[in-house]
Amino acid sequence: QISEYFMAALRGERIEAVAFLRTELVQWKDTSIRTRIQKNLHLVSLVGKRAPALSVKEFLGAQPPTLAALKGRTVLLFFWAHWCADCKAMAETIARIAKDFPAVAVVGPTQTYGYAAEGAEVQRPEELNYIEQVRQKYYASIKGMTVPVSEENLKLWGVSTTPTLAVINKQGVVVLYHPGQMTYEELLPYVRD
Repeated sequence: QISEYFMAALRGERIEAVAFLRTELVQWKDTSIRTRIQKNLHLVSLVGKRAPALSVKEFLGAQPPTLAALKGRTVLLFFWAHWCADCKAMAETIARIAKDFPAVAVVGPTQTYGYAAEGAEVQRPEELNYIEQVRQKYYASIKGMTVPVSEENLKLWGVSTTPTLAVINKQGVVVLYHPGQMTYEELLPYVRD
């Protein structure tokens, strides 16, 4: 039924779709489907709205600034997962954006999943160490990318697909929300000042 309402939004029945998805979000808030509902809600309503906050309490590398502290700068959010091949494939594109547009703040939120290499179940500290190894191996070329670690960030932003990309303008408004990969050329209009 959710996909019916998503299709309704594409047909121009956005108000009804948003209302339905908000109701579903409340109903399914404490379940694993929450993230997918949030993604669909964001797909039909997030662009043009204030960016949801990010928790930056736990992180890898340098401490990430809050999104509020980044107001006045364009922000590229690159949601990734340690197991995600498509995310690793995006590293070159994100690194090129960071190099060509040094004023753009690149933030790479991720989360733990309870396992590390080859699906081995591990405790959170071990997994954080593994995620840091992945970050160093695949994402070190993305200069200045800070990495908050929070399951709630991915839920709040509706990241049921990795990578998910979002661009926030200097006023703190979302101008792009895109689950899946994008090319440099596709991202360029959103990060260019």
